Amino acid sequence: MTQPITTLEKPPSPGAPHRAELPLPVERTLANGLRVIAFPQRSAPKAYAVPIIVAQLIVRSGASAESEAEAGLATLTTSLITQGTATRSAVEIAQAVDGLGARLDAASGYDAATVSITALTHVFPDAFALFDEVVRHPSFPQAEVERVRAKAIGDLALSYSSPSALARFVAQRVAFASAPYGHPVAGTAETLAALDRDGIVAFHARFFRPDNATLIIGGDCAPEDAFALAEKQFGGWRAPAEPLPVPAPFTAPPPRSRVVIVDKPDAGRTAILAGRVGISRRAKTYAAGVVATAVLSGYSGRLNQEVRVKRGLSYGAGAQLIARREPGLFLASTLVDHTKVEEAVTVVLDTLRGLAATPPEAQELVTRKATISGGFSRSIETIDGIAGVLGELALYGMELTELGEYLPEIEAVDPAMVQQFAAATFDELFIVLVGDAQVFGATIAAAHPNTSIIPLDQLDLGQPTAVKAPE
Repeated sequence: MTQPITTLEKPPSPGAPHRAELPLPVERTLANGLRVIAFPQRSAPKAYAVPIIVAQLIVRSGASAESEAEAGLATLTTSLITQGTATRSAVEIAQAVDGLGARLDAASGYDAATVSITALTHVFPDAFALFDEVVRHPSFPQAEVERVRAKAIGDLALSYSSPSALARFVAQRVAFASAPYGHPVAGTAETLAALDRDGIVAFHARFFRPDNATLIIGGDCAPEDAFALAEKQFGGWRAPAEPLPVPAPFTAPPPRSRVVIVDKPDAGRTAILAGRVGISRRAKTYAAGVVATAVLSGYSGRLNQEVRVKRGLSYGAGAQLIARREPGLFLASTLVDHTKVEEAVTVVLDTLRGLAATPPEAQELVTRKATISGGFSRSIETIDGIAGVLGELALYGMELTELGEYLPEIEAVDPAMVQQFAAATFDELFIVLVGDAQVFGATIAAAHPNTSIIPLDQLDLGQPTAVKAPE
């Protein structure tokens, strides 16, 4: 007999948070200035362990080390680092990686460039030697420079066609203007076209040096063995005689309430971003900021509940806290029909201000903290994930013990701390809208006097004045 379907009156309460058994990292600095961090991570019992080792090199210079005219240089350099060395072509590198059953990755952001390799224990020495070759001896073949640059320009064009992606590019300029985080991390079509092989070689020589890098080795490897591997492969790496370039001063414009509309008539819907300059990763309010952002994010988060569930204005809405070496960004975002822009902007702003005006209920924090602890625990399920977290801590000059202290810090955040963070952050917000301004531009400008409307064909994110505020 078929049993009747029952409906739960409310979802079950989250269980008590679990404490993961995390490795204890140890570190050593080589004579050449290279900081090496090692962590053993072996499953128990040993018979069921997956014998894998990861190596990750973090170079503490990314897009924020570029000039405005060089926008995209760090990303282009890092993309090309695996595309040819003094003895191997891009195809030969790929074949060597595949032959070892390894994975080789390279990526760049505003604060750093990262190169990593993951391989089984018995082939890791060979994979590590290949990793060393790629990091220290890239050849940057002209044909690969042209291919990767053409792809980057094509990818930018695709991003510009997306209202949501374009809104994020614009938000960087609105928040930071000419400060080092202001220009697009991937550059613009104009700056990429102007970059050449000589500039790429110079960027690599200037910043890829042992006294500007941290090497992390972890997994099925004892720390002493990891240090021995690091010394064997990277001990001979020498820093150039020239000192590291002094970073450009970081001075973001003061927060100012304003609206920037990018008129994109062919947009299917309008992207909405509300944000402002936030906090650095080292800020004492970081844990409170993470919890406050979680209160606003996810299906059960306040933004999605107000924008989607209660009003049906969008398929979703959420928030993001981007913390970097210097203060990063807080962003709340959604995507709505052009005719619903005014209502959606009001709902987003009211929701943010509501968290600043009234502390969340204690039970609300229980559920939102559960999403944080679950996400963090999933992120460190693999040795690659652990290396990534340790790399972030090392990059931002934090204690490596933070790996085990992060979740207790999250648990210690109370409603008052969330409210205080919201009150300090959700003030003087800027708004970026990318959509058909003919539909909503006049209405938004009437409600928000400090409004700029920029036709898409006049938007040049390579210029610090691209989104200059009205006088």
